[in-house]
Amino acid sequence: MKLRNDTVLYFIRHGQTQYNKKHIRQGIYIDDYLDTQGILEVEKIIPIVKAVDIDVLYTSYLKRAEETAALLNQGLAKQVEILHDYRLRERDFGSLAGKSVEDWNRILPDHRAKEDMQIYDYSPFGGENVEEVRKRVFGAILDIAGNNSHKHVGIITHGGVIRLLLFHFPEIPRIYRAEDTGKDVANCDVYEWEITEGRLANIRSLLK
Repeated sequence: MKLRNDTVLYFIRHGQTQYNKKHIRQGIYIDDYLDTQGILEVEKIIPIVKAVDIDVLYTSYLKRAEETAALLNQGLAKQVEILHDYRLRERDFGSLAGKSVEDWNRILPDHRAKEDMQIYDYSPFGGENVEEVRKRVFGAILDIAGNNSHKHVGIITHGGVIRLLLFHFPEIPRIYRAEDTGKDVANCDVYEWEITEGRLANIRSLLK
């Protein structure tokens, strides 16, 4: 393992699934593999992952993230360790999982606005609220950064996780845009975040 001068986290959204294509929210209960387009999207970012010289990959346990991590790893000149962290999973939507955009708009007419402001609460449907998601996600990031000092770490995760991260840290640059889908966080977008003591302190403050 190379000794780096810095610690950098690369957040990568998994490739497309058939449910992404149909605009159906999967959450954690619809656990599907990538579709053909999703596999092609992952192949396109292999040169990016090679260029940033990843030392280790982290992924959630959901199949769409695991498959993305495995495909990326297969494309590297030298494969790296893949580690799993359950806290990197997508949000739990409860009984809203698997419903269409039309259903979401009917049941929760203000869900887009609450998403933008990160004030959502899916607990009435048996899911998570934003506070629960924030604690597990930032707890995972703190542990990953602490356990991989001076390394380049790839984190394969989900749209809701990256959206939360960007809400609190909007300065995080996107270094690769998969395609112009109109989505704020598209499948296989790549974000680069250099970790400093100040940023670690900011993350800890969000857990209080």
